[in-house]
Amino acid sequence: MFGAGGVLAAAVAGTAGPASAASGPGDVRQRLDTALSGLESAHGLTIGVSAGRLGQRPAYAYRGENTFPMCSLFKTLAVARLLRDHAYDDGFWQRRISFRKNQIVRDSVICAADKDRNMSVEELADAALRFSDNTAGNLLLELIGGPPEIGAYARSLGALSTRLDRWEPELNEALPGDVRDTSTPSDIHTLYEALLLGDALDTLGQARLRGWMLRNATSGERLRAAVPPGAELADKTGAGSYGVVNDAGVVWPEDGPPLTLAVMTRTSRPDAVNNNAVVARVGQLVFGELL
Repeated sequence: MFGAGGVLAAAVAGTAGPASAASGPGDVRQRLDTALSGLESAHGLTIGVSAGRLGQRPAYAYRGENTFPMCSLFKTLAVARLLRDHAYDDGFWQRRISFRKNQIVRDSVICAADKDRNMSVEELADAALRFSDNTAGNLLLELIGGPPEIGAYARSLGALSTRLDRWEPELNEALPGDVRDTSTPSDIHTLYEALLLGDALDTLGQARLRGWMLRNATSGERLRAAVPPGAELADKTGAGSYGVVNDAGVVWPEDGPPLTLAVMTRTSRPDAVNNNAVVARVGQLVFGELL
């Protein structure tokens, strides 16, 4: 199931199973609070979590209102904004976008491989969501009017603490205390729930967004490593300097309603490594208690 090496296996091993019928909400919260506090101490990082089902916001939160660097989680909002306005316009999604060599930034595996430097909007959305391609992210930002439009769109969906100020890759700088390019677990939960489960998008727009995110290729060592057998996950990852690692999305278990989960982590150390295994462990703990 995990297949990501010894570090990940060690990090996610040993979680308790689902809460028993006798366990109350307070018991679940206490167990998760204790486990997450322990992870923070053991790994020297700060963890933020918001999890819940549609109409129950949130069922659980840990530092849910704290600010964290958003990093590539913005790409879901950029694509969703385009889907809001153009979901049924096939011509828009087939429109070709040309870009120059000097526009290709780091961590752009799809755009850098395109010899013609000419991709459709649909191809850019696929690259941004499934492979977190940073050049694709910038080109999509251009289409919606630039980084500030992400915050405006978030506010229109009820998320008041989300803002994007810069482009890729500078938005991943993640300086401690810097409010630029940040959000909160609660906001990300609100946004992803509205987009993937709620009525923020029409039927076709939501189906297209889900389709890309269900096939996300970047979360194999994060939440996707913790998804129970038979469940499906539509998610988006993000990572930056100072050990920032994020993953957020919706999981559909075999039995029962879907659960939205946002996990955001950060440190105060410039030399901190990105710890995917901690995010996987958080996912396993939350899924074990709430699914």
